[in-house]
Amino acid sequence: MSEVAEPPSAIVSARFDELRDVTGEIRPHWRAFARTLTSLSPGEFERRQASARATVQDNGVTYNVYDDRGGQARPWQLDVVPFILSSGDWTEIEAAVIQRAMLTDMILRDVYGPQALIRDGVLPPHLVTGHPQFLRPLCGARPALDVHVHLYSADLARGADGSWKVMASRADAPGGLGYALENRLVVAQTFPESFGDMRVARLAAFFNAYRESILGLGASRRDRAVLLTPGPYNESYFEHVYMAHYLGLTLVQGDDLAVRDGGVFLKTLTGLERVSAIFRRVDSDFCDPLEFRSDSALGVPGLVEAVRAGSVVLANALGGGVVESPAVDAYLPNICRALLGEELRIPDISTIWCGTEWGRKEALARMNHSILRDAFDARPLFSRRSTARLGADLGTEERERLVARLNHRGETMVLQEISPLGLAPVFEKGQFGAKPISLRVFAAWTPNGWMVMPGGLTRVAANDTARALSMQSGASSKDAWVLSDMPVDSFSLLVNGGRTLEIKRHGESAPSRAMDNLFWLGRYAERTESFVRILRSVTSRVSDEPAAALEVARKLLIPYSHASDSPIEEIADEQELAEELKLLIYSPRHSRGLQKLLSRVEQAAWSVRDRLSLDTWRTIHAMTGQMLPPANIPFEAAGARFYLDALVRRTAALSGLSAENMTRGPNWLFMELGRRVERAQHLAWLVRQTVAQADARETEHMRILLEIADSAMTYRSRYLNVFQLVPFVDLLLLDESNPRSCTFQIATIESHLRELPRITLAQLNDVPGTIAHEMRRATANAHPARLAFCESGIRPGLIELTDTITSSASELSDAIAGAYFQHASRSRTGSGPVVDG
Repeated sequence: MSEVAEPPSAIVSARFDELRDVTGEIRPHWRAFARTLTSLSPGEFERRQASARATVQDNGVTYNVYDDRGGQARPWQLDVVPFILSSGDWTEIEAAVIQRAMLTDMILRDVYGPQALIRDGVLPPHLVTGHPQFLRPLCGARPALDVHVHLYSADLARGADGSWKVMASRADAPGGLGYALENRLVVAQTFPESFGDMRVARLAAFFNAYRESILGLGASRRDRAVLLTPGPYNESYFEHVYMAHYLGLTLVQGDDLAVRDGGVFLKTLTGLERVSAIFRRVDSDFCDPLEFRSDSALGVPGLVEAVRAGSVVLANALGGGVVESPAVDAYLPNICRALLGEELRIPDISTIWCGTEWGRKEALARMNHSILRDAFDARPLFSRRSTARLGADLGTEERERLVARLNHRGETMVLQEISPLGLAPVFEKGQFGAKPISLRVFAAWTPNGWMVMPGGLTRVAANDTARALSMQSGASSKDAWVLSDMPVDSFSLLVNGGRTLEIKRHGESAPSRAMDNLFWLGRYAERTESFVRILRSVTSRVSDEPAAALEVARKLLIPYSHASDSPIEEIADEQELAEELKLLIYSPRHSRGLQKLLSRVEQAAWSVRDRLSLDTWRTIHAMTGQMLPPANIPFEAAGARFYLDALVRRTAALSGLSAENMTRGPNWLFMELGRRVERAQHLAWLVRQTVAQADARETEHMRILLEIADSAMTYRSRYLNVFQLVPFVDLLLLDESNPRSCTFQIATIESHLRELPRITLAQLNDVPGTIAHEMRRATANAHPARLAFCESGIRPGLIELTDTITSSASELSDAIAGAYFQHASRSRTGSGPVVDG
């Protein structure tokens, strides 16, 4: 590229330009990267940009946006041009962030302990005892080594003069660490020559120190260490999955854990396993419904009891939200002097608490040029749920309401200055520009002192104001490169430091909830494939064989009817059927249509993202991420057939990845069990719907069902084109050599059930095995001629067998859930199994 374009001068004059100094010269620490950019042709840069976007998409990097009409999970927005910091800048930032992390930990130690800051008048009592995140049950509870904050983050912004200010800090459950790591991996691959030559500080040592410090506080390294997530609907769920993988932790949700006798245990297929460390990503007040929010379904009942008993390390300790409010920022300089005897190295943006007469007067005087917000609102400024309001934007009525609130309840409000953000170069829409940015920096506690991650999560505002800096409001991100004056270390968490590893043929016992989700992923994937094959069979006949298409639709699409005003059994012509197919195939609102089924596949897969290979996830993403035709476009059978053909291939690819790539452990077993149960049940239903009653078009029905069941070639190779009911029902119901037959599914289910653990009382009772054995006996005793026997136009033997299979499959699914997904614990004393509800 010819040059790095200069940002618009009107913006530069009001804000600090990270790329160029006041003379327009590129700053020294940017020059090497600028040379790289100028050496790239526009085509090469676009190729790298496209490769980075593809990597983000293929890796499934998303940020869930609440109330987003375009869908909950949006692709992570990454600008590949890094934000570069000189070693001098970083030295200043590092010292300031360490100071703040120490200070935050000391504040929490005080407010949940002696409360000397309140007693000495340094901190107004209302800002602690009136804070909704001040959790009184924790008073007097001391975490391991009295460390409250294990991970701290601060959002920094550059002022017009180049000085840094802290916009917000996090000490409860800081987020963004995993996204920063993903950004680094993608951008380092995009510009490998610059990353290697410019001595960019590496991140792995920080993550290792963070993990090892927390594990070292636990009672035993033989116990489980887990990462507690709110679940797949949280905006940062991808990050939680990613961090669990990278740090070697078990990803869990609240209902995966149980407190017994003051200890925390993980519910697994083989019983309860003790947990010694929890890397927490759930806000404190949601963590224990017995002590805090009784309406929370995200936490673990009794967790505070375990904290008091000292049996588990929570990182971070509970209750950190009390120091995150902007009201505390107003008193932080005085607190720093009182606790550390020094000034803040980097100040906060100017903040005034309106709980004093002076504060209220200042708020009224400065309102037109400042931001007003709730005193305890720790959300990012101008995010979707933030209370922040620009005084200049207030209408007359809203201004009057805020003035009245200031006068009567001023202690619930703060005033903050409008802080212009520094500008960093970005590349979008084919050209360079500049946008406001902030930098989130992370610090981790270690026994040897605080350690700051050399880099961070750079957020890029969607437009030229701080209003659009929130990720919920459409902001994008950058990698942050800290340049080192010394050679960088080559430490990696992907190597073992020369230690000899013990050979293992299996991993740790799997969480019950994860296996439940994998079981249903298998069921939904198989259900999707079956439905797609039915839709394809009908669609391929709409134009050439409309009568046959209508007949198939009436027999096999009845459960999916009522998409339009006319149920399928009442549809009279090709036009009405085409409209019905359009809704069934493409409509995202039809509760029993294909798109809804695909969304269930994606949701089930997303909830076990940490247990799926990258190729498996990409295949599922390809299934569910297809562009659909606009609703106002008439139905085209050819286009629908092309779309359905692609889905058949992708569902087959998912099945193949499961068969060939997954190790034969619990993940594979439960996903396979779900698939086999669903296939047996659905195939039995299809046969019943097709040939249970004698019909003049029976030969055509058999031909279509063999096509749907992917068994047409097998039938043709055995019986040529002679269609008779006896060989037909034998092939689809009784032939154990046919991987699409009911008997094959039942035999496979029996085999898989024998591989499952037999530890708990429910597992030892083996109800699933009993049901599967009865299903196997029913098919073994069936004879194809008896099944084909017709009396008064009905085949009673076939109806009895298919009904038995479908009902037994439902019972089997429930029995598997009762034995393996509804938790059962085992005795840890060797005295035998004990069942816990």
